[in-house]
Amino acid sequence: MMTRRFALIPGLLLTLGGCMTNATVELTKAPFDATTQLTNGTSGATKEFLDPTTEFTSSTTPGALADGRLLRAKQKATVFAMHTHENLRADIARGQGEYLASLASLTGVSTDQWTDLQDRMRNAYPDLFNEQISPAHSSERIVEIAWARGYGMQAPVDR
Repeated sequence: MMTRRFALIPGLLLTLGGCMTNATVELTKAPFDATTQLTNGTSGATKEFLDPTTEFTSSTTPGALADGRLLRAKQKATVFAMHTHENLRADIARGQGEYLASLASLTGVSTDQWTDLQDRMRNAYPDLFNEQISPAHSSERIVEIAWARGYGMQAPVDR
């Protein structure tokens, strides 16, 4: 009876060792999987916010300007900034991040203007997030700064 118990121990250890290896692999992969899920989720969330704006503006302002695409781009950036205000706040405080990069993309900021945008946003942080202004007004200011470094450099947009 005693030998039977000891005979089971090596098999049990091998089984547990295999579980431990899988657990180690899972723990090692977890941060990478979480980052991938976050990035895909953010992209999906951005699309979710912007699709209704795209549909609305494309049906109501087709040619309101010589280039209605710029107006739609600014509207998309504004909607994005309003819906991601707190995330933009954190990115602007750091001077970089996914939400700030997304805003730069939406406003047409080129790679050669990226560093300038980061500096301007970081320097404007106290004014952008002043307790006296609403998040909506703050979002508009954020978009104006980004727009000035992006599409705004190419052609002015009338409101």
